[in-house]
Amino acid sequence: MNEQHSGLRKAADSDLHPSTPQSGALETSSSLRSGSSTGDSVGMPGKDKPVALEVTLPKSLRKALRQEAKRRDITVDEIVIDALQHRFSR
Repeated sequence: MNEQHSGLRKAADSDLHPSTPQSGALETSSSLRSGSSTGDSVGMPGKDKPVALEVTLPKSLRKALRQEAKRRDITVDEIVIDALQHRFSR
């Protein structure tokens, strides 16, 4: 039962994932931004891909964030995103 099929051969690049760029492919690809990877190009063009961020805060600041989120009826994430966008849009 351990026959080898002469018509079937393993491809030379079979150890590479299909999304792995071939040598020089990153530089020539128009769908990728400089410094991005193939994972960054998946999805809607022009939209930032959400990523997880873990931050250690003083309890008083966390409490203030939660209170502000509740007051504005939005999530803590939305407050943090808004604050970071405001800070770095200058």
